[in-house]
Amino acid sequence: MINFLPQIYENELFYSVLARYRRMCGMVSKRALIEDLFGRHIFVSSIYFPQYIDSFVKCLPPTSELTAIEIIKNHTMFPFYTSFLSKEKTDFLFNIMQNGANGSKMTVEKYIGFSNSKVRKPNYLRYCPLCYKEDLEVLGESYWRTNHQIAGVHYCSKHHLLLKQSSVLSTGSGIDFICADEQVCDVELLKDDYPDNIKQLNLKYVHNAELLLETNFPRKELKYIIEFYIDRLREKGLASNNGNLYMKDVQERFLLNYPMEYLNLMQSDIDPDSPSNWLRLFVRNNNKNRTPLRHLLFLQFLGIRMDYLFQNKEVIGKKSVSIQHNPIFDIQERREKWLQLIEENPNANRSQLKEKGKGLHTWICKYDWDWYDRVTPKAALGREKAGTIDWYKRDEECLRLAKDAVESILHRKGKPVRVTPSSVRKILGFGSWFHNEKLVRTQQYLREAKEEIEDFRIRKIKRAIEDRIKQGEKLTVYKVQLHAGFGGNNQEVKNLIADVLEKEFNFPKC
Repeated sequence: MINFLPQIYENELFYSVLARYRRMCGMVSKRALIEDLFGRHIFVSSIYFPQYIDSFVKCLPPTSELTAIEIIKNHTMFPFYTSFLSKEKTDFLFNIMQNGANGSKMTVEKYIGFSNSKVRKPNYLRYCPLCYKEDLEVLGESYWRTNHQIAGVHYCSKHHLLLKQSSVLSTGSGIDFICADEQVCDVELLKDDYPDNIKQLNLKYVHNAELLLETNFPRKELKYIIEFYIDRLREKGLASNNGNLYMKDVQERFLLNYPMEYLNLMQSDIDPDSPSNWLRLFVRNNNKNRTPLRHLLFLQFLGIRMDYLFQNKEVIGKKSVSIQHNPIFDIQERREKWLQLIEENPNANRSQLKEKGKGLHTWICKYDWDWYDRVTPKAALGREKAGTIDWYKRDEECLRLAKDAVESILHRKGKPVRVTPSSVRKILGFGSWFHNEKLVRTQQYLREAKEEIEDFRIRKIKRAIEDRIKQGEKLTVYKVQLHAGFGGNNQEVKNLIADVLEKEFNFPKC
């Protein structure tokens, strides 16, 4: 039984409430804390989508008026990430958060589609330095705000300042209950180098994201949302009357609206030449979940208010058009003309006959196909077989290309990539034939060039250290670990970084 609970602040993450409760109780054992809060030991794997909220409510004092509905809807990420899901899916996820997954390993994150999405949620809890400072002055303590943890939110809506990343992990199995205090937060402001148009675009996004978080909009089926988008594109002249999208024009307008720098910031960059970039797939009526971040980007591009999407009742989408074709010529007359064309061109194939009798060919194929197929000569010759592959010559060429690709990987700018046969093939843009064992020397080279995992880690660490030195940033094991993208809890990596700093950069070992 919980004898007391700290005052829950507006927009406070449920995780933050539990962290402050732990501090007030002085509990050291995480297991004891969980059993105290939920009446039994449960596995806590998510800050954003906690489960077994009903068990927590049952452990509250009898006089408490706090409900599971209030916690889930006002103090978790549930309202934001379910905004564009159907009512059925939303209710299903609400039940998981309220009662748990009943022994299933299915988490809310997996059901929503985080595991397959290229849009990742923040790995660390974030905060606004000015909000933090004001909290200390007014409340005597600070707390983790729900709206600061939304994917794509980079500015505080109240102070228009860049959010800072704390050292508190928000994902993974090592979740601990840590307060927003001087151990993990500070009042120093981040330098804002983003152009004003980037800032204004993100502040507009922040406004819409917070609206989703705060407003219980009626849920809509994905089919309705796609049809709504098609209707709005039609109004803008970016779709035909039948609802067929002018996708090239949509893409051009979208890229005019959003600078590529902003799309990179929002994990939604677009390759205009790729037929499968996310924007081209976004307005297709399939059954795959879309991240709310990209829904908001698309609505902002269309200039649509949030309430208009959810309160609107009628959509049209694509129209199916049925056209009845009736032949206006006499079939026998057309047949005679086609036979005459064949007779006048005895050595012509079908393609040549089509060229010579364009309108006639189209009419016959449309209204009298079976007859056309019987009387029209087919090509007499098949394609010549491709010549035999000279595998020795191909092996020699592939070996040269493989060596160039390895050099390219090792010296590429940006995030390091591990040297493996697959990464080499990907760089070259070749198909699975590149791994053919007939390419003897190439395959041997790929096996020898393959980078062991520890060697790759060392290369990532060295790159991170060199980057930080160039940028004049502080060198600590923890900072290098984060810069290299390893997260903060891997002791093996920490030891490796310490060794590299000592041996390669003459940095004293702690």
